[in-house]
Formats: sequence, C-alpha cells, structure tokens
Amino acid sequence: MDYPQRLQACLHRVICDPAFPPAELDHWFTPDYVQHVDDKVLDYAAFRRHILALREDLAECQITFLALIAQGERVHSTHLVRARRRNGQTLVCKVSGLFTFRAGRLCHTDELTCLLQGDARDRDIGSRH
Repeated sequence: MDYPQRLQACLHRVICDPAFPPAELDHWFTPDYVQHVDDKVLDYAAFRRHILALREDLAECQITFLALIAQGERVHSTHLVRARRRNGQTLVCKVSGLFTFRAGRLCHTDELTCLLQGDARDRDIGSRH
C-alpha cells in the first residue's frame, strides 16, 4: 500500500470534503485510534467529536502537503491547512504529524499544530471537540 497517498486521500476526504459523512470514519480509522495532539490525547470517541466540531465551524478547508516521508506503515507529514470559518474568518495552521497505519487504516497519530494566522481562540483547532 502507498501509505503517503493513503494519508493524503484520508485527510482530504475527512477534513476538506464537505460531503464527507461522519459514518465513513470507520473506513479510515481503526476503532482503537488514538491521537496525541498539542499535549492532549484524543481516543476514538473524542476524535469523532473533534471531526464533528471542525465540520460545524469550518466552511471550507484546503491542505497543502509540504513533505511526506514513509517508513513501513508510518508516514511523517508536514502540511499547511488553510480554512475559512463559517463566520468568514480565515485561519492557517502548520501541522507536523507522525501517522501510523494498521491494515490500511490510521491507528495512531502524534501531531503538533501551530496556528500561523487566525484568531487566538483557534489555537486548539487541532484538538477541539
């Protein structure tokens, strides 16, 4: 499996596609998925709430991958997220993450999210739920 390509497809579908149905999360993530982000830990239930919170707040989102490095089922990504909130405000984040797959689905993420542009309240955008 081409894990860098799988990661790109996952993030574009889950984060950027306005037609994404939350029921499809099980296609991309294992039931025991855990995300460590900005000194917080999200289990699968909290991660689902995080995705729903993003969908409620963001009107549109684009991800630009700056670097992808793969080693087996692990992919390190550095990417920029540009988003427009439903209230019209914009935000830009730089994300550095190590993503681990199991049987083609993400099972673990270790991520740092840095708000580059936007309201200070958006500093929790990587873990908001």
